[in-house]
Amino acid sequence: MSLSHLLLELQQSWPAQDIPNPGAEAPPGSEAIQRVVGYLRWIAGISVLGLFFGGIVAATAGRLWDHHGSGRLGARLIVGSLALALLFGLGYTLVSQFAGGAA
Repeated sequence: MSLSHLLLELQQSWPAQDIPNPGAEAPPGSEAIQRVVGYLRWIAGISVLGLFFGGIVAATAGRLWDHHGSGRLGARLIVGSLALALLFGLGYTLVSQFAGGAA
């Protein structure tokens, strides 16, 4: 008897409605993982804010003391922090969409 015949017999002997379909449940330790992710999100948000205000300070200092390199660096920091804030805001939405679509 070949493997395909054996699988065919098993499929015919066990109808699909008799197989239980358990609901989804969170794995053990998921609360700790969520707590760590929350801490990382908080650190990322504070870092973006620090980058923005550091850019303001660098740009202002560069303009006040006529140091063009510092002024340009401050402008780059401000623009970079705005781009990171946009990605930070979109990240949660995108991950939620992907997670909701897979369920």
